[in-house]
Amino acid sequence: MPDLQLIAAQDSSTHPPVKEVNVGSKREWNVRASPAVGRSRNPIRETLASITANQPSCSKTPINLGLGDPTHYPLHPPPPAAIEAVAKAVIGGGSNGYLNGVGSTEARQAVVDYHGRWDRVKYDISDIVLTHGVGQGLDLLFSVMIPPASVERSNILLPRPGFAQYTALLANLDAEIRYYDCVEEKDWEVDLEMIDTLCDENTRAILVNNPSNPCGSNYSRQALKDILEIADKHKVPIIADEIYGHMTWSSPFTPLASLSTSVPIITLSGLSKRFLVPGWRFGWLCLHDPLGVASSIKSGMQCWGNRFMGPNSLIQSALPSILATEPEWYDEVINKIELLAKIVYQGISDAPGLSTTFPSGAMYSFVKIDTAAFPSIRDDVAFATALYDEQAVFVLPGLCFGMPGYFRIVLGTPSEVMVDVIGRIQEFCDEHSVRD
Repeated sequence: MPDLQLIAAQDSSTHPPVKEVNVGSKREWNVRASPAVGRSRNPIRETLASITANQPSCSKTPINLGLGDPTHYPLHPPPPAAIEAVAKAVIGGGSNGYLNGVGSTEARQAVVDYHGRWDRVKYDISDIVLTHGVGQGLDLLFSVMIPPASVERSNILLPRPGFAQYTALLANLDAEIRYYDCVEEKDWEVDLEMIDTLCDENTRAILVNNPSNPCGSNYSRQALKDILEIADKHKVPIIADEIYGHMTWSSPFTPLASLSTSVPIITLSGLSKRFLVPGWRFGWLCLHDPLGVASSIKSGMQCWGNRFMGPNSLIQSALPSILATEPEWYDEVINKIELLAKIVYQGISDAPGLSTTFPSGAMYSFVKIDTAAFPSIRDDVAFATALYDEQAVFVLPGLCFGMPGYFRIVLGTPSEVMVDVIGRIQEFCDEHSVRD
């Protein structure tokens, strides 16, 4: 049997004695969340919860036009082929396992075929990364493109007004956010001079959202060419959020990548809006790199894709059938949204103290409030709060999009519901406005 005392003596000669613990001191719990949590709040969800926390004072049925969810009422049934394909994937039992983190070959090829057919842009499947919706696609892309501040200073250009999630997703990164204006008098197209001024050697990307949320605009071909010219001048890639691509009615949609012969374009798209299935959480990234200067971004997208092991395997299996949906189905959806756009435009034009441009894309109308016409209402948040309380209609204040003094209406209800909404808004404005 070993001599335990000898072993202990030898051990103490090579290791310092353990310090005595002061049993009188008491350590307190110090469990903390990162400060990034506070900066990453989603103002859309928070505003919805705040304004609708209490029941309206009126007896009317509440109508929620705050969230861009086309299934809430619903606007239109999803493509029948999509439902059949998902059901087949579930029943077949062969789509339950892990897939390549960037997406299966078949699903990515379906995305390649889809954009080749609709956008006239040629991609290779290696240019495609599938994601858990466009939100996660943005998160992935921002993480790949923006370096830590300790390594390199950087900035990114975002539109104003713009989708609130952009800022929320950037909150835990180190990039400086620079906002460029979209000009209402020019149908919400971008302030080109402002973009040119804001770009510098530290600009990592310009984000362009077209068709626009919240503006409901569809940029002209020339406007997109002008943006590309500035990006080429500064040698800055463009992130093209085109989740509402081809959801237009006044004029055709122009994919930004279809115009670029030099500027790298990373296009984001998905199923949530055009296919009316936001809860399926399925999106993708497409890299168009005409000069082959963005290979590190391509590798980064693939690396980050494998961190999440790809989106839902059932939807990946069904994707070829979903993306092959016949054009006639899309036409039915667009005709309904266009009708809603006309109802809202005419109704807002007849409401005292409000004005709007006619939307031509996406599924939104962005309405301007003449604050001088409503002396008892201090701002857009107060307007939305009072409208919900008195008329049971929820609209999202412009503050959520970096544009106080406006509110957004979602064009996603049956037409008779929207007629009711407009009547309530007009009644509210008649009650609160002061005419000259």
